Amino acid sequence: MSPLEWIDAQRDFLLSELVEFLKFPSVSAQPKHRADLHATAEWLKRYLEALGFTVELLEEPPVVHAYYDGPAGAPTVLFYGHYDVQPPEPFELWESPPFSPRIHNGAIYARGACDDKGQVYGHLAAWRYLHQRYGRLPLSIHVVIEGEEETGSDTLYRVLKAHGPKWRSDVALVSDTAFFSESIPTLTVGLRGLIYTEVIVRGAQRDLHSGSFGGVAPNPAIALAQIIAALKNPDGRITIPGFYDEVRKIDPAERALWQNLPADEAHYERLMGSPATGGEVGFAPLERIGSRPTLDVNGMVSGYIGEGSKTIIPAEAKAKISMRLVPNQNPQHIWTQYKAYVESLAPPGVSVDVRLLHEPAPAFETPTDSIFYKIAEEAITEAFGKRPIPIREGGSIPVLSALREAIGGAPVILMGFGLPSDAVHSPNEHFQLRQLWGGIHAAIRFYEGAAKHA
Repeated sequence: MSPLEWIDAQRDFLLSELVEFLKFPSVSAQPKHRADLHATAEWLKRYLEALGFTVELLEEPPVVHAYYDGPAGAPTVLFYGHYDVQPPEPFELWESPPFSPRIHNGAIYARGACDDKGQVYGHLAAWRYLHQRYGRLPLSIHVVIEGEEETGSDTLYRVLKAHGPKWRSDVALVSDTAFFSESIPTLTVGLRGLIYTEVIVRGAQRDLHSGSFGGVAPNPAIALAQIIAALKNPDGRITIPGFYDEVRKIDPAERALWQNLPADEAHYERLMGSPATGGEVGFAPLERIGSRPTLDVNGMVSGYIGEGSKTIIPAEAKAKISMRLVPNQNPQHIWTQYKAYVESLAPPGVSVDVRLLHEPAPAFETPTDSIFYKIAEEAITEAFGKRPIPIREGGSIPVLSALREAIGGAPVILMGFGLPSDAVHSPNEHFQLRQLWGGIHAAIRFYEGAAKHA
């Protein structure tokens, strides 16, 4: 039975399994969901054991590591994914509960539907097909599925130091990226790095009456706003000293290739539902997303924000600020420069505490000249009917550099099937079923193709 025939015959069953997977509220950022992370890891353990994998749960929250010992001489593929998800808040903006999956208009809606449970499930289904088709898997496979990708992968970094060298593989495969659009398949060849910080500005020892002390009390909320405003010029360029010193120029060949994509300002305005785009002046939208560094405020809080009024000068203001980095930028150097610069921007009367919340991660690139990249190209071409275009994506998977190093420097193939319109990290996250079925088909053909290259 061909992959298409099998998928068509198994659709109801496959969807029922994916729904079961998505029901786990495996939110790594919130301690109240620690037990849910364990439950999800146990679900994966049972699933993989049923396919003949040897499975172990490593550290806390569990990193699921599984191994299938394939035929002698067959290559080894390491598959990486994550079972944790972003917090679903704000709940009131969801059209259906985030952990009660719903099929609607050809898509499955739930937190984690695309990022990354739906894409991970595509590989679980592919292994099921291969097992049924051949009686066993045609190659050796390491599976590494973690529960902290959304919060920095601290546990996996430790696990890789202790166990990674035992997981040496010929190639690593990751499905946690996206196509350019439903009609234009792409293979991701680069991801940006990430620095995630918190800035806390403090003034008086307590909130103050804005009438009694207004005019003499320092205002941390205004101070924080001034600091943030100073981090960028009106042209969108970041003002941190030395921030652009190591930024690599955009490859003219890549730029020429991207010009064939319908990635104009209007395209992104439609995707975002915004009347205009923003960002650094002088670069096209696709260049600003994939090849230029950025700085963004991810959240701010200060003072009274409840219903009604409360006339105070807040004692404290906080902001979460992240930076996405591009090739050649040194994350530790950028962090050091950023911290010193933010501290220097503090006005009189307030103190500033600049904290690093996750280990800084460099940008990540993958070669396009490996045999496994060619296999991925052919797999997507067959499954989706068009040859994929190599593209750089703006997101980050911080642990990939450490993963590649730990397993011996094998090429990492970023073969994801999401879409920019899937509302990842937002309310009403979803995964188009067409992408799910095509992803399963492509994954099957990738493993079959890889098995032929002993």
